[in-house]
Amino acid sequence: MLLSMKYNTNIKIGFGELKPMIEWCDKNCKEWGYSIIEAAGRDAGTYQFYFDKETDYVNFILWKK
Repeated sequence: MLLSMKYNTNIKIGFGELKPMIEWCDKNCKEWGYSIIEAAGRDAGTYQFYFDKETDYVNFILWKK
């Protein structure tokens, strides 16, 4: 399913910060997903978030800033 998503962004997330992002996406986005590129540990990890709807993607980018 993630392969059909139209919009994606890579973001750095510190240890313990992934859960609030997942909760925000569950609450505010319709079709979305994420994958772990590099898990957070001592340093921030890199995660890719996917969105099917442009509005969800834009809202996520604005919220993340």
